[in-house]
Amino acid sequence: MAANDLDVLIVGARVAGSSLAILMGRQGRRVHLVDRDHFPSDTLSTHLLAPPAVAALAQLGVLAEVEASGLRRLVRTRSYVGECVLEGPMMPVPPGYGLAPRRDRLDWILIQHAISHSTVTFEERTRAVELLRDGERVVGAILQDARGQRREVHARAVVGADGKNSDVARWVEAPAYAEVPPLRPGYYGYYRNVAPLPDPTLELFFIDDHIGFIFPMEPGIDCLAMEITPEEFETFRKEPRQAFEARFREFPGMERRLRGATLDGRLMGIRGVENYFRIPFGPGWALTGDAAYCKDPSTGLGIGDAFTQAFYLADAIAAGIDGDWAKELADYHKARDAMLMPLYEATLSFTKAPPVPPESLDTLHAVLSSPGLARALAIGFAPTVQSSPAFTERGHTMITMFARAFAARRVHGHQG
Repeated sequence: MAANDLDVLIVGARVAGSSLAILMGRQGRRVHLVDRDHFPSDTLSTHLLAPPAVAALAQLGVLAEVEASGLRRLVRTRSYVGECVLEGPMMPVPPGYGLAPRRDRLDWILIQHAISHSTVTFEERTRAVELLRDGERVVGAILQDARGQRREVHARAVVGADGKNSDVARWVEAPAYAEVPPLRPGYYGYYRNVAPLPDPTLELFFIDDHIGFIFPMEPGIDCLAMEITPEEFETFRKEPRQAFEARFREFPGMERRLRGATLDGRLMGIRGVENYFRIPFGPGWALTGDAAYCKDPSTGLGIGDAFTQAFYLADAIAAGIDGDWAKELADYHKARDAMLMPLYEATLSFTKAPPVPPESLDTLHAVLSSPGLARALAIGFAPTVQSSPAFTERGHTMITMFARAFAARRVHGHQG
């Protein structure tokens, strides 16, 4: 493939860029994928693949290989609110389970699958240092390899999949909107030998003004994560592991479950994540993944959102380079925001939600401390939720949708 004979140059080869390369490779498009990192390698991540993201892996043709790395299927969710535990099955979206892969493995599998297409090539330790333009239109980029050698690469479209600090977005001056400053600092690490629950379970702890997470990964290793308040960040960063583990042990049951646990590698942290949408296209260029849209990691939707963008953007780029680029990408922009803005707003609401009021906790404790009251709550739960002002309109819509899915699954199970 000649360097000046590309359909698409994708800058950034992790989940956003590699999934887009897979889809465009299926179309027979001539794609060159570059990334400044060496692979396999790790990167900051929420790790969670909710059922829709697992389904996307199947559509990309890599699910079996990703699972073959030894991942546990997450089949249940458990939420701790104060001392109360609320548990249920994973959301009833096919395939009905989640995964939590290490990014060094996930990204590398996607890259390998992308370059299995004869029209897709890949360079690691290679970065774009400048865009090439013909008037206002982007027509390629200057690439620099690990030896410092530079060359021009021409393409009918250049896609920035280079993360929240995207060089491509900066060079094209992509406008941002719906911006919200960072909300919460976060830390996470990989821990071995955390005492497990009977079934692989996604766990969330809502304790005071902290949110804790446990993502079961492979057998014997879990990702433990925590979002703290901005006021605590300076204290945490002085002795992050000590502060992180001390706080985690205060969560229900975790003093016992962490007794034999050891940190694998180092604890990773971030002061916070900027929340924004960016205009995702212009003459000859497009953005995807965190370069185009980023939000707080608290809801664990980032990887799935990258896949969603890839599926829609691949079709838009194909139609745009063969036809009316501005129209096709404008239609994509509109569709993207319609799909992702509700998730963005829900994530911001989730992250900004205050601690549960003490009087509400007292009432919840009272109800769940009595089996009879707990059963009565379940009996009257549906009409109570349906009329509750505590949920947004979207929240009520999601409850109805999931309730119907659970009902269908129950009926199907009875029939089977």
